[in-house]
Amino acid sequence: MMLQKNSLNWDILIAQTMFSKFAFFVFLTICSVNASMAADVPTDSTKKGMIYDMPEQMPQFIGGADALDNFINDNKEYPPKAKAAKIQGKVYVQFVVEKDGSISDVVVRRGANKLLDEEALRVVKMMPDWKPGSMRGKTVRVRYTLPITFSLS
Repeated sequence: MMLQKNSLNWDILIAQTMFSKFAFFVFLTICSVNASMAADVPTDSTKKGMIYDMPEQMPQFIGGADALDNFINDNKEYPPKAKAAKIQGKVYVQFVVEKDGSISDVVVRRGANKLLDEEALRVVKMMPDWKPGSMRGKTVRVRYTLPITFSLS
């Protein structure tokens, strides 16, 4: 009889331990999900409003990706000094697509060469308005990074 009582107590102890571990696992999972959801909230803001990096709907160049490529290639002029020095590379330009589709806050995130960087900035600054991005059905400001390749081929 004593063996059954100790066995029952042991089973209860094991069940309580398992439940505690399960509850702790659920707690960690909920905290992890909440942390990842918080990562979707933009961290940068100004008087103009929050700037999103990954909204539900990203901004789009009017006419699509092919039209954007055509615009860049039609307006990009290889700097003569860079051409003479055979300088090539990819320039990553970051900008904000505003709620009205206009482009602002244009900066080089990763440059290739000063001459190429300046030309990439010039081309991006002359882009026409985009279709703005949206979050939960409202237009929002969106940070966008665009690679521009300079190649001598």
